[in-house]
Amino acid sequence: MKMVSRFLLAVGVGILAVACSDNTTTPVNSSLAASALVTAPVSFDQINTSFVGSTDPSFGFSPDDADDDNGNGGEFEGEGRHRGPGWTHLMGGGIADVFRGRILFGGGFGRGPFGDLRDDMNCAFSSTDNRLTCQPVTRRGLTVTRSFSYLDASGAVQQAFNDQTTNTVNAKTSVAGTRVHHSQRDTSTVSSSSDITVGGLASGATARTVNGTTAGTENTVGIKRDGTKFTAVRMAGDTISGVIIPLQNGRPTYPTAGTIVRSMQATVTLAGQTPTMSTRREVITFDGTSTAQISVTQDGVTKTGTLSLTGGGLDCH
Repeated sequence: MKMVSRFLLAVGVGILAVACSDNTTTPVNSSLAASALVTAPVSFDQINTSFVGSTDPSFGFSPDDADDDNGNGGEFEGEGRHRGPGWTHLMGGGIADVFRGRILFGGGFGRGPFGDLRDDMNCAFSSTDNRLTCQPVTRRGLTVTRSFSYLDASGAVQQAFNDQTTNTVNAKTSVAGTRVHHSQRDTSTVSSSSDITVGGLASGATARTVNGTTAGTENTVGIKRDGTKFTAVRMAGDTISGVIIPLQNGRPTYPTAGTIVRSMQATVTLAGQTPTMSTRREVITFDGTSTAQISVTQDGVTKTGTLSLTGGGLDCH
């Protein structure tokens, strides 16, 4: 994870800022590596992150997806055959529904944003670190380990979740293993983790406050349908800072404050060819409306604009 952390700090250095409407003179990178930014790494659906991931065998990056121009459901923009998320769509599968207001409304644990963030019966409390650590679970090659800490409104440690008094939950999740996909031609080795803290869960709370970090790597070796061997290395991560989501009965709400910084890097190499690399950084700032402000930096070019939280894409015009 140290390599991923250094990457997240480095992306965005030495950028060139241009107007959002300047799409004709600053086209998006359309390399093969850029197409690997469309989906999140395998295992990201098992951690708490703003990315939208999947561990389904049909997912996991393959150059064949770029050739087919579909990318497992992602929409592409760019020049040439291989395309990426472009200036009109988010990378990494988009942004999680919880940040778009697409969650069950109302307060109380089990409802509202992050209302189901809790342990299960296979977790045990330790007074050494004041956490409940759960038994690892392995499914289809991936091992998931989770632990939780609970605090009441005064900050006192709780040894078990209480649906009336638990106010703050910290959840740590790690995933490691391999996943075979694309008709058994490709194998991805993954390592990812998340550390998220959510406050405002106690009965009577009027808003949830979210802070967290995510980091992950995916190393894939495989064979295209035409027999060409390839390798792909993808790194991704995000930092959620001070995101406040009000709780209101009758309807979901949009975050009123806070930012999410998302970064990805991909290097794709076809046998006998020069590797291609692409990096991207997205900074999303919330203000309580259905439109968030966004800054996108891809391969040294930065554009600013707005992100629709109601289902639309980016607007850089």
